[in-house]
Amino acid sequence: MSVSRPFREVKLQWLQQLSCDKNLSDNARSVALYIVTTHMNGHTEKAWPSYQTIADATGKSVKTIQRAIRELEDREWLDVRRGNGTGHNTEYRPSALSILRASEAREKTDKTVTLYPHKGGQIRPGRWSDVSGEGGQICPANLEKEKTNKPNPREDAPPRVETRRAVPLVFVAQTKADQVEQWRNWLRRHGFSSIDALGMRMVKAGKPGYALPSYWPPDDTSPSALDWLAFFSHRRDHIADEKARQTELRMVS
Repeated sequence: MSVSRPFREVKLQWLQQLSCDKNLSDNARSVALYIVTTHMNGHTEKAWPSYQTIADATGKSVKTIQRAIRELEDREWLDVRRGNGTGHNTEYRPSALSILRASEAREKTDKTVTLYPHKGGQIRPGRWSDVSGEGGQICPANLEKEKTNKPNPREDAPPRVETRRAVPLVFVAQTKADQVEQWRNWLRRHGFSSIDALGMRMVKAGKPGYALPSYWPPDDTSPSALDWLAFFSHRRDHIADEKARQTELRMVS
C-alpha cells in the first residue's frame, strides 16, 4: 500500500485527478483549482480565503461558492473547517484520501521509467559526447561550410541582462500574526534582518500591515521563491543606497 506523501510532492497528480473527475461540477473544479493554486500554504497545506474573495476571483456568486465547497467536501477533495466569521475564516486543506490517491499516482509515475542502469534503466550519452566507441558516429568537419560561414554580428554584442518579472504585492494586516511571523522566519532564514528594515510596512483602510509578495511565504522548492528573494534583495540594496546618499548629503551640508 502506498504511503501518503506531503501535498507539495503530489500537487501535480492531485490537480490532474481533480481535473479528470467526471462527477465534479465545473464550478467545484474551478473553486478547488483557485484555492489550491493561489492560497494554499506550502508548509501548513492549508488555505483561508473567504467566500467573497473566491467569488470575486472566479466571477461567481457567494451562493455558488458555498455550493461548490460543499460538493468538494462531499466528494472528499477538501477537508473544510468552517470559521465563525469574526476574524476566523473557513479553513481548507486537501483531504487525506485525495492526497493518498495522488501519492499512489506519483508512485506509479516514479516506477514507469527508472534512470538508474543497475535497476534496468537506460544510459543516455551526455550532450556533445563522443559516442563512436559505443557504435555511434562522429560527424567530420565540413570544411567547405567553414569557408563560407560568416561571423554572426551578434556575437560581439554585449550580453543581455537577465531581468525578472515584476512581483505583485498583497496587503497582509498586522493582526494576521501567524502569517506575519512565518514571513519573519522565512526572511530571517534567507539572511534578511526584518520586514520593517526592508520598508514593507504600510497602512490600508486605516489598518497597519505589510506589502508582501503573497499572504504566505513560499516553499523553498517553489520557482517563485527565486523571484521573491531577488525582490527582497533589491529592496535591501535600494534602502542601503538611499541611506548612504542621505548620510553623504548631511555631511556635505
